[in-house]
Amino acid sequence: MKVLILGVAQDAMRAVDWDGGLFDYILAIEEAWHLRPDWTHMLHSDSLAPDDRPVLLEAGQQIVTEADYEPVLTHFGGAAYTGSDLVLAASYWALAALEPAQIFCMGCEFDAPGASQSHGARDLTAKARRLEYFASLCGCAIANLSSESSVLPFQRATFDGLDQVRPAYPSEEASMVARQLEQQYGDPASPNAQYPCAQGMAEIDAAWRRCFTLRDAAVA
Repeated sequence: MKVLILGVAQDAMRAVDWDGGLFDYILAIEEAWHLRPDWTHMLHSDSLAPDDRPVLLEAGQQIVTEADYEPVLTHFGGAAYTGSDLVLAASYWALAALEPAQIFCMGCEFDAPGASQSHGARDLTAKARRLEYFASLCGCAIANLSSESSVLPFQRATFDGLDQVRPAYPSEEASMVARQLEQQYGDPASPNAQYPCAQGMAEIDAAWRRCFTLRDAAVA
């Protein structure tokens, strides 16, 4: 099952004329729902103005709000560890709710004009690597269809090579170290818990960065 996550960076315009039939679901982040009429899910934060939200839904379309995706982020460790950027939130939600074999990102470049901005995440590349780790546990591949520069570390893919993308598997030993560090600094998703200190978060982020190599992230 394939999921296309469509962001609001300028490069997302390339997806306007793509054959949507190649994807089982199209998850649009906030204003990206304007780009295509065949989206199946639209995810937005509570801060999105009501005028920017869809009013009439077609059959099979669903709105995903903070009430839907925040419990998913909590399940995966809490926003301190998952990151709270909407690209990450959309990916974790899709992983849990849609159970895809492949997630493809387009127009999701964090450092591109118009892209979703992070909300407190220290190291977006590390947060994306952590997401990729959990995706690998589910046998799910994550790839970036954009040709633009990005801090997203996911393997690059082309529209013609969707079926060639395979999951990226991290080092088990390095992943264990990262998970143990998170446990050491506490669970920020638990009631009344505090976020790890800046030094602790930096150590955790660095550990997640070390989990993958270019060989692990290669397209099979």
